[in-house]
Amino acid sequence: MIRTLPPWAFMALNIVGFQAVWLLCVYGAGQDYCLPGIAAAIAFAAASLAFSPEPRKDMQTLALGLPLGALMDTLLLQTGILKFSHCAPFTGFAPVWILALWLGFALTLNHSLKRIYAHPLPLFLFGFIGAPVAYFIAAYRFDAMRLESDYVTGFLAIGLVWGLGLIALRSADNRLTQLRAKRT
Repeated sequence: MIRTLPPWAFMALNIVGFQAVWLLCVYGAGQDYCLPGIAAAIAFAAASLAFSPEPRKDMQTLALGLPLGALMDTLLLQTGILKFSHCAPFTGFAPVWILALWLGFALTLNHSLKRIYAHPLPLFLFGFIGAPVAYFIAAYRFDAMRLESDYVTGFLAIGLVWGLGLIALRSADNRLTQLRAKRT
């Protein structure tokens, strides 16, 4: 049996763990060496799920968020908004390191990002503003991706895809939670 962590310790694991995953993934992608980031994401997911106060809810959010995230980043790639630098075994699809980021990110939504995830407007703004900033840092500081369009078009497209995508994720997640509650 896995022991539980005090709430503050789990929150610290959630915040610091995901930041480590993000850094290792984008740094590794820029260096064309993605294994450490992927391994960190898997270790973070295992620890998060092992110590989570709501592992079933986290698995649900993860099951919805991972394919949606892959679709969102593949859309940005296919439309020519951005190009991922390395570690993409399948041309035309979001690379594995992006999927590793989505694995970690989905596990923050019910914990360290819980207050944002609970409300549609802050969630949309978080995606609309936060995603372009994160992509800009990944592109220009770590060379993990490249913006293929002009800045305004690229940032608006990334922001809209992320803002609307997070709203869709939240809506599907809430709907599944309601359906599960009706069954019990």
